[in-house]
Amino acid sequence: MNKTLICYFSASGVTKSAAENLSKMINADLFAIEPLIKYTNEDLDWNDQNSRSSKEMSK
Repeated sequence: MNKTLICYFSASGVTKSAAENLSKMINADLFAIEPLIKYTNEDLDWNDQNSRSSKEMSK
């Protein structure tokens, strides 16, 4: 029998919560993808074109 694995990345916690809920619903294993360098609030500022997240999304 195959087991389902849910891998997720969540900088702010929203995706983590969704992944945890889904894994419980379907009885799946859960794995968090962690960045080597944690994101700060400034990194996640989508309105700042020079923020880390904005730069990463433009690649």
